[in-house]
Amino acid sequence: MFGREDAIKYINGYKPKIKNEKPIIGPAGVNYRPPSDKYFKGALFLNTLRSVIDNDARWWKLVRDFYGHFKYKNIGTDDVVGFFNEKTGKALTPIFNQYLRYIDIPVLELKFQEAGGNVSYRWKANVKEFAMPVKAGSKEHWQVICPTREWKTMKTEVKKDDFEVATDLYYINVVKN
Repeated sequence: MFGREDAIKYINGYKPKIKNEKPIIGPAGVNYRPPSDKYFKGALFLNTLRSVIDNDARWWKLVRDFYGHFKYKNIGTDDVVGFFNEKTGKALTPIFNQYLRYIDIPVLELKFQEAGGNVSYRWKANVKEFAMPVKAGSKEHWQVICPTREWKTMKTEVKKDDFEVATDLYYINVVKN
C-alpha cells in the first residue's frame, strides 16, 4: 500500500521479535507445538525467498499460482517446497530446510584481504548443501554473489568499511573479518 521501501522497513521490524529458541518445523510424527517465531521468522523467510527470486513480477505470479494450485487442499511442507522448486527451476530445498528446520539463521562470513582488494565469503549454516545468492558490495552497485559453505573469493573496489550486504532483503547475519 505504501510502496516497497516501506514494506521492507516494516518487515525488518520483526527481527527483534524473533527468539530462535525452536525450529519452525519439529520432528516428524511427534506432537510438536511450533514457536511464535513461525509468524515473524516465517514472514522474514518469505521476504528472503522473494529476494532470492529477485523478480517481483515472477514472485507475485508464484504466490498467485501457489494459491490456485493448492486451493481447497491439505498440504505439507514437502508440497510447498516441491512447488517452489518446480516453478522456479531452482533447488530451494536447502534454503527452506535451513530456515524452517533449524534454529540458527545463516551467517555470511566475509574476510577482506588488504592487498589486492579481494573479499572471501562463505555461508556458515546447518544445512550442508546451503547455497543462497545475496546482494553485496554497495547499494549503488549491488553484485549478486552465490556463497556456499566453501570459501569463494571475488575482486572488489569497495573497501572493508564500506562493503555492505543487503540484510534488509535477507534474514541473515553478517560477520566481517
